[in-house]
Amino acid sequence: SFFPGNAGSRPPSPSQDPIFYTHTLCPYAERVWLALLEKGVPFHLVHIDLSSKPSWYYSLNPSGLVPAVQLGKQVHVESADIITWIDQTFDGPSLVPQDEGGKKAMQELAKGPCSRVVSTGLGFVAGRGASWSIGSGQSSQQRADLENVLGQLAASIDRHGGPFLVGKHPSLADILIYPFLRRFEVCSPMTGYSLAQASGGAIGRWLEAMGARPSCSIASADATLLLQAFKKHRSLDFFDYTTYACFQLHPHTAHLLK
Repeated sequence: SFFPGNAGSRPPSPSQDPIFYTHTLCPYAERVWLALLEKGVPFHLVHIDLSSKPSWYYSLNPSGLVPAVQLGKQVHVESADIITWIDQTFDGPSLVPQDEGGKKAMQELAKGPCSRVVSTGLGFVAGRGASWSIGSGQSSQQRADLENVLGQLAASIDRHGGPFLVGKHPSLADILIYPFLRRFEVCSPMTGYSLAQASGGAIGRWLEAMGARPSCSIASADATLLLQAFKKHRSLDFFDYTTYACFQLHPHTAHLLK
């Protein structure tokens, strides 16, 4: 269970449960949201308006960025580090394969293809535009680079029997890339390229398997509303510059605020 709310003029009171500072549309922060939900950790969600951050947040996290997770007096930052800490700190299903071969494969994915698919995907979506924009004029090289790294992910799915990157259960590697690959797929009507068809449909089947997880159902913005926002702002990080309320694009989750 989790307890959501918008950031106020003062920081929230200390809690024995983790306090998760986020913007519900930020893909980096979504990684942390997914990890907390997959582990079944009770937590408090505090939505930070990135276009108008409360001043107290800088005393908590001087960079002013999300995500951040506070437990007691300790504040953890950087999404990849946070999800590893969550998996190591809290009870619940492990997000790391229990066998040494699977663990090593996941670590290699995280350091290699999972990192590259984010950067190549952002480059492809931008086309000739600025970073994080949704542009036009995607080059054949940009598409080839993206398809190459998607092929590496598909090979791992096949090698480990799927439906996830290293087997039957989602891992930290899946959580690292799902928020990004889903956004790349949502904006496919604008870029003209569907990731779901990549590698003989393997990436589409993976997206479907991840999307069926209760964690992803909760944390993912409504696809139709997200595409509308992408078309309006022509960028993937529009939420950095325009106010969007906590569950404005999550109508399926908004009841939790009541």
